[in-house]
Amino acid sequence: MQHSKWLWILAIILVFLTACNESNQTAEPTAKPTEENDSELNADVVDMHGGISGLDKMENYFQEIKKQKKGDLRVVSYTIEGDPILTDLAYDGKHIDVTFDYTRDQYGNGGVKSFQCGKLKREENPTNLSYYLTGCEGVKGETWGVLETSYDVMRQDVFEVELRYGAKEGEKQTIQLNDEDKQEVYKQLVLANYLNSKPTSDECPKGKQADNYLMKVKINGGGRTLNWNACGSHESSKPFTDIAEYIIYASKHPTKTSENVVYGYILEVKENQILIGEDLTAADLVSLERVKGEDLANFNITFLYVETEDAEEFSEGDKIVMKVDEVLEEGSPGRVRASDIKKINE
Repeated sequence: MQHSKWLWILAIILVFLTACNESNQTAEPTAKPTEENDSELNADVVDMHGGISGLDKMENYFQEIKKQKKGDLRVVSYTIEGDPILTDLAYDGKHIDVTFDYTRDQYGNGGVKSFQCGKLKREENPTNLSYYLTGCEGVKGETWGVLETSYDVMRQDVFEVELRYGAKEGEKQTIQLNDEDKQEVYKQLVLANYLNSKPTSDECPKGKQADNYLMKVKINGGGRTLNWNACGSHESSKPFTDIAEYIIYASKHPTKTSENVVYGYILEVKENQILIGEDLTAADLVSLERVKGEDLANFNITFLYVETEDAEEFSEGDKIVMKVDEVLEEGSPGRVRASDIKKINE
């Protein structure tokens, strides 16, 4: 009983730092949105510089289209200056009509584009999630990106999380997570939109006691403190409770290392060598169509020259997963030797 009591009041402090040269997400948006709020714009999904509200609605819409159920969806994305850009999708059971409205963009040309697409697709990579349209008439590469969020923890200068839980504050322990678990925690925080979402606590029924959670997140120059209990079943609280439970479990049962597995799209094929962009999305691939080798260093993307005897089995535009056997040159573009390269069918 004494052992159970200590488990109940256990407090865990998790602190992990990841450093690198580039950062692709800040703790706060660089600009606030205009006074025209999301409700006035009838937004279903809001993209605030990579922080997504309503991601569940995007996923539900994707699933409904797979079942050929008609429906509409509005995605509102904000520019760095805080101006809203509207993307309206209307599925009639066969095609998706798209209206792209950027008339509110004060620093752009302004206007409305309308076109029709064939399919809505979903792509999940180790460090990003995207929804995009294919078979789009009059659009470059017949591909149009609808929504994308990135969660690559290795691109953050600082990432720290402190977690405390239990009925009361008790003994503190300092723990470390491996790279795979750090990445998963950061991914789930981003998908839960932790910068703009707040978990809600319920008043517990009489006689019932529940765990309380206190989570402090610091990323680069900003921070966020979240506290809630596990008594209720609020939708706003569940993602954060799941994250807390993952941290607690992973501290005792670390995820097995993935042995340098890399995903990417092939940009170039030569004899015994392929060039890939790591964790690219299908929409990224279209935008990089005409990029030359000497221009690769200008992008915030990891490019790799892959030495392999199986290069002739692949084509430009193929999505692959591979195991890196040896790193020959660091950086981007880097150079590696790889085996067990497999094509992924989206």
